[in-house]
Amino acid sequence: MSNKYFIYLVLITISLFFLALLSFLIQPRYETSLKKGELIFENIKKELNDIKEINIDNNKTKISIIKDQDIWYMSTKSGYKVKNEIVRKNLIQISELRFFEKKTQDKSLYSRLNLDYPNNQDSESKYISIIDNDKKVLVEFILGKKKENGVYIKKIKDKETWLTLGTLDMSSAEEDWLETRILNIDYKDVKKVSINHLNKKNESFSLTKDDKNENFLIDKLTKEQIPKSDLIANFIGYLFTNLTFEDVIEREGNVDNKVIIKINFKLFDGVNIFASIYNKDKDKWINIDIESQSVLKLKENEKIFVNNIENWSYKLSSKKYNVSDTKFEDLLVEN
Repeated sequence: MSNKYFIYLVLITISLFFLALLSFLIQPRYETSLKKGELIFENIKKELNDIKEINIDNNKTKISIIKDQDIWYMSTKSGYKVKNEIVRKNLIQISELRFFEKKTQDKSLYSRLNLDYPNNQDSESKYISIIDNDKKVLVEFILGKKKENGVYIKKIKDKETWLTLGTLDMSSAEEDWLETRILNIDYKDVKKVSINHLNKKNESFSLTKDDKNENFLIDKLTKEQIPKSDLIANFIGYLFTNLTFEDVIEREGNVDNKVIIKINFKLFDGVNIFASIYNKDKDKWINIDIESQSVLKLKENEKIFVNNIENWSYKLSSKKYNVSDTKFEDLLVEN
């Protein structure tokens, strides 16, 4: 080989080396700069109080939670109230996630960790974004499978995937975020109950608490009508104790023709609670109405957990519906 060609070969080799070095120097240093144990979202802990919006999307359910004057609401559920403590718990969990083990950069393998973008109904991954008061995206990532002490995640703009140190819930079930409690009326506070079955008036009845505030007595019994047990009547007095819902929607109008039961609870302090139960598809739903002054009393005693209860319709649990469906004959000894 002539000296001329040898020199050309050396120059080409040197040029390729410098090009490779330059390429290495200018490429993103994400993978090389991260260390095991470092916080993944170190910026969020300082900005917890400035967070305005949380979004969760698994393609089957999209949840958007918005803060207004330190109270969280689910905008994708007509602005229904969300449990502040659950929001804070999840935000703190995100702020405490740490890099533990680097996983794959191969896009074809993302789905094995549920880290593929949730583009279809079969996806098990979740897209998460956290936005501040200035509409700046603070956090944006895909949440994948869980392990005993960690979760798999992938930041949206990165190819690298990670197993974290630290767990994260970020449920895609609305009921895990919503304030599902409606009322919590103590049995001892209830003075009188009336259950009115609109379709069969002979199934309707009313109950009044005895002088000792222990048992409910059936009103207007004849001599021939004998009560089965105090327990059955008393159980009705717990209808609004720890009352929760399975689902909630904005109050439906024009449901009068669907109403099957009307209920009135009168409390010893003068508060009246009115409720209407109606059919919707195969489920039983309830509308609850309380006078504004009575609502204030209930709030003072932490017995109501709903803002503007008159604006909502609730899907009842089967357990609570079965209580409200009690008929007059259910209270009596059979002839």
